[in-house]
Amino acid sequence: MQQKFSPSLILFLSLGLAAGFACIYTILSFLHGEYEETLPLEAAIFFFISFATLYLSLEWLILRRLKSVTVFNQREIKKLKELEAFRREFLGDVSHELKTPIFAVQGFIHTLMDGAMEDERVRVKFLRKAMKNADRLSSLVQDLLIITQAESGEMELRIRKFSIYELVTDVVESLEYKFTKKNRNITWRILANQHEHTQVLADRERIQQVLTNLVDNAIKYGDAEGTVSIELTASGGKMYTSVRDNGPGIDAEHLDKIFQRFYRVDKSRSREKGGTGLGLAICKHLLKMHGEEVTVQSKVGEGTTFTFSLKIVS
Repeated sequence: MQQKFSPSLILFLSLGLAAGFACIYTILSFLHGEYEETLPLEAAIFFFISFATLYLSLEWLILRRLKSVTVFNQREIKKLKELEAFRREFLGDVSHELKTPIFAVQGFIHTLMDGAMEDERVRVKFLRKAMKNADRLSSLVQDLLIITQAESGEMELRIRKFSIYELVTDVVESLEYKFTKKNRNITWRILANQHEHTQVLADRERIQQVLTNLVDNAIKYGDAEGTVSIELTASGGKMYTSVRDNGPGIDAEHLDKIFQRFYRVDKSRSREKGGTGLGLAICKHLLKMHGEEVTVQSKVGEGTTFTFSLKIVS
């Protein structure tokens, strides 16, 4: 809302102040015994000069202030509108993502309670499906807590130096069972490029989460008989960690959106693989807290590479 200020108020204020200054000028002249016939004329000239100076000065100062306040208010209003739009979109996305596993668990339990419990084969099958959706719901809630803390600034980083090569090895070994899970035969390799002992400065636990998300994505969406490569390269005082798969790749139209919350290139395929849609968004925000960033390069039919940077300890 644009604020208005009456010019007549500036006029009356200037007149009053100029008249006051003219009276003070006249009184001081009397007190110093400098009364002459030209004093009224001098007082009048002093009044008009004071009035003109005050009016122009006040108008410039007040209008400039009002203009800055108006611009500030417009920016605040725009920001509030953007936040409100984001809130509505976020709540809609969260509701949609929570609804799917909750309804699935509810449906399986109701079916069992309605008589399917007696059939052992059906009972075990439905309980496994209910457990799978409950696990997905738990992962979704956990990811929501992490991204909320990261965005609000409530998350504290424990910055220390550590070997990025050792962390990469730990993450790959912890996910090793997934490389051959569900008819997959994925191989992995770590290209250290003589950086086995290079140390970086960051929160090890949070960077472990970033690496876990990226490697897990490479396993899920890479070729079932492919290779996941993690490569370390150094440049300009920073260590660049790249996670590469040789899967189907991502169309260029999706590359600038994949770090958004709940964004999926193929929604049905992503849900089948158990993704929450928050993994890449978490990577982006955790690295942003470190003052770093994550980038993506991909070609359809050739695979995808995610790369993030960290400061090297001198």
